[in-house]
Order: sequence, then C-alpha cells, then structure tokens
Amino acid sequence: MSRNIISRNAKETVAIVGDGQTERIYFADVRDTDRPANLSIFPDYPRKLGSYEGVLERAINLKAGYDRVFALIDMDKIIQDHTVASYQQDKANAEASGVIVLENNPCFEIWLLLHFVYTGRLFNNCNEVVAELSRNNRIPNYAKSQRFLAGAKLYRRYKDQLQENAIPNGRRLEVNRAAQDMLYPRAETFRFFEWYFQQHP
Repeated sequence: MSRNIISRNAKETVAIVGDGQTERIYFADVRDTDRPANLSIFPDYPRKLGSYEGVLERAINLKAGYDRVFALIDMDKIIQDHTVASYQQDKANAEASGVIVLENNPCFEIWLLLHFVYTGRLFNNCNEVVAELSRNNRIPNYAKSQRFLAGAKLYRRYKDQLQENAIPNGRRLEVNRAAQDMLYPRAETFRFFEWYFQQHP
C-alpha cells in the first residue's frame, strides 16, 4: 500500500537542454509560473555553447538521471555550416538513447514569433526572426540578453497566445514538411507543450 502511495506522489523528472540562456530562462519561467505538482522541470545547457553536439551530448548524459529529456536544437548554424548529414546521424544516436530532439529553424525565437503570427517565410538567420519578433505589436525591444529575458517573463506573459496560436502554428508548419525548402521554419517546441499540457492541464 505505501509503495503505491509513494509512486503516485512521485514527480516525473524532466530535463530540457537548450543551446544557451534563452531556452534556460524561458523554461525556468515555465517551471516557476506553473509549479506543476506532478512534474519537476530542470532547464539546462551544455558547457560547450553554440554547438548542437554540446546539446545532444549533455542531453544523453542526463538521460540516466531523468524520466524524460528534451534537447532543443537551433538549425541555423547547422545549415550554414553544411553539417546537416552529420547532425542527422548524431540526432539518431541521441534518439536511440531516449532523448527527445526538438528542432527550431532557424532558432528558438521562431517559437516565440508563432505566438503572434503564422509564417512560412524562409529566414536566413536568427537576426531576421528577432527583427520580426521585435515589432511593436509583438515583443518590443526583444533582446537575447540575460537581463531582458529574465525580466520579460515570456512564458507567463504570453501563455494564452502559446495555447491559442503558437502550438497550432507550430503543428501547421509540419504539414507536408518533406516538400519544403531547407530554410522553411520549424518550431518543434510545440511538441513539448502538447505533452506538457496533457500532464499539467
């Protein structure tokens, strides 16, 4: 009887590895805003920033200690550096280890942009996304600095738009994906939140 009570009360542990402070601060805001009773969320990032290898390596290393591990990958540098083939192999290895790999193209900011607008625009780099995101009717003066991100509380402030716009917009971008250009935007972060809101309605 006591064993069943313990297992029922145990929190599922979830690690989320991103490429830098943007993702870490954003998912810390998810954790701190919702404080889900049945989930423990641990945002993390690798020691070696700016490389998908660092993200996948860190995620694989964390897998033994967490029930579920997500790896957030920015695709812009992979495409620019012509390392898509090697990335696909490393991604397959990570997924074989149980890591859930989520791609954002060109970068995490595309997920934020989808809170406000659906777009199939081919962005060449993250700066182009940030320029769109920074418009007055979206997130004015958006910056990737720790000071801005920590104060902005982007999850808390835009949670309604996340559920109403960003998730369906991210899902819509997956339709007929194989036929799209390599630069076609992607925001698989929606997959995390589809799962998350099932666990924490």
